[in-house]
Formats: sequence, C-alpha cells, structure tokens
Amino acid sequence: MSIRNRLYHDHVTLEEEQAERLSYSSENWYNVEVRPPKDEDLPATLDNFAAGIRELQTKWLKLRNASPTIAFEIRRHTPKKLQIQFSTPTKRLERKVRTQLSNQVPGVEFDEGVEGLPVGEESTAGGGFLTSGRRDWYPFRTDFDDPPVNSLVSTFHRHAMQNTSFVVQVLFKPVVGERIQRWLWKKQAYKQIQYLKKEKEQLWGSRSPTKREKRQADSIEAKAGNSRFHTSIRFAVIGADEYTKSRVKELAGAYNTYENPETGQYLDTVTVEALREQRILDFLQAVANRNYAGWGRKFQASLDELAAFVSLPSNSRENIQFAEP
Repeated sequence: MSIRNRLYHDHVTLEEEQAERLSYSSENWYNVEVRPPKDEDLPATLDNFAAGIRELQTKWLKLRNASPTIAFEIRRHTPKKLQIQFSTPTKRLERKVRTQLSNQVPGVEFDEGVEGLPVGEESTAGGGFLTSGRRDWYPFRTDFDDPPVNSLVSTFHRHAMQNTSFVVQVLFKPVVGERIQRWLWKKQAYKQIQYLKKEKEQLWGSRSPTKREKRQADSIEAKAGNSRFHTSIRFAVIGADEYTKSRVKELAGAYNTYENPETGQYLDTVTVEALREQRILDFLQAVANRNYAGWGRKFQASLDELAAFVSLPSNSRENIQFAEP
C-alpha cells in the first residue's frame, strides 16, 4: 500500500449524529419521483423539457445569478428498487417539472420523492464526481438513438453491487448574470474558435485547417452562442467500505457514452479523497443539501447536453419504478 493510500481516506464510517444530518437537506425541497411508461418509445433526450423548465433570474443589476438550482437524481437505496426524481426549490417549479415532462413524455406518472442520503449509524460513505475532460466549451455527445441514461441503469441492475446504496445527482442552474465570468468564458471560447479556423504554422510552411478542426470550431461556436447551464454530476456511495473508489469508477464508466469523438470531449472521474475525514463529510452534506458548495467542479453544458444528462430510461429493468399500464 502506498503512503498516499495510507494517509488519504476515500470513505468515512458515520456516527449517529452524522448519519442523522445526512438523512435530510438543510433547505426545503420539493421532490417528485418520475415513473416512465413501460414498453413505449421514449425520446432519447429531453430537449423540450429542459427548455421548458429553464428560469433566468438575476439580482444586483444583473450581476448575480439568482436562477433556481434543480436536481435530477437516480437513487438505488436497495437493489430491488431504482428511483428517478427531480427536486426543485419551489412548489411552482415542481408543477412546471410535472407539466413539461408530461408534455414531452405522455404517460409518465409521478409520486412523492425522498430526501437526504440513505445512511444510518455505522454506515460507510464516500463518493466522487465527474468533470469535463477538456475545456467545457468543447461539446459532449448529444445525438443518441436511445436514452443515454440506459447505460447507467444497466449498471444498477438488481444483482449488481448488492451491499451498496447509491445516489447519482445532476445539479443544473442556468448561466445568466455574472457578466465578467460570462465574458471571460466566451472570450476564451472564441479565441479557441479562431485558432481552429486559422492556418497552422509548421516547420516547413503552413497548412490550412482540417475539416475536423472546422467542425470543432462550428460546434464550439454553437455552444457559446446558445443557452447553457452550470452543471455538476456527483455520486454518493454508501456501504462500499474499501471498495468505494472502485464503485465510483464503475458508475463513471456508464458515462463514457457521452464522449464526443468529434470534439474529444469526455467526462473525467474524481474520487473524493482527503487527509481529514471532515472533507468527505462536507462533500456528502453538499450532495444531501443539493448545493454546489464548492464540490463537483461544475462545468457549462448546453441545453442539448443537459437534455441528454437528464434522460429517462427506456430499458425494462425489473428494479425500475414504471408507470402503471
């Protein structure tokens, strides 16, 4: 075992008080469980839904982003039951989630969702998150024949990792306000566009941009010129003990489907490791509270990219909660 492995923790064993705090959120959330229709054709991505729930709000002369944060979660508290839910900070936004999702997915049903993390005294808990492997102006894959979440749902089949509970969380918030930060992001994105489109100096002479470089420039320009969301993808892993890091990697593997071969963009995996166990507790509390809290290395996702991250499964796994026929 390396010195780093001896010194750094990737999970904690919870005391009763710690488990109680992680069992609920510090803020008031409206949680709605989503049950997709079974044996019906579902849209591969939820583009209309993502556009319909986007709310742009600012404060302080449009300098501060006051838009609401929404959470999309896939939970497997027990191997026999897989739950999909959205959580919103207001009742009005919860109604909008129900309405817009019903519009794009006829036959979908709803139930009351759940709070916090599925932990108890003596539970072990840890986790990790995904971040963009390249600068986030490079787009992820967005064209799918089937919902890309099917890959993650397949990982959660009821015979896999039976002693472990999971919460996969996608937080998203519209990019608005924050004029300086938005200006800097766009400036760097368009600088990359110019580089891709210009002639490249070589040892002998120069060459014109390749077709692939031109397509990359066009895709970056499309992303920079349209709506985007601050996005964070995080995993809470409960009960895996010394296999916590391995479980994080298994979940991350399901997200390889979002890799874009045209732009080279992919999702990179980070397991939360720390010298002090309190750091891991802080991460778990951020997941339970559904806030960024400096955890997750949020990246900017286009509306089309977000629509793929929050897709509903179409494969008929026994542990998925489907709508009644």
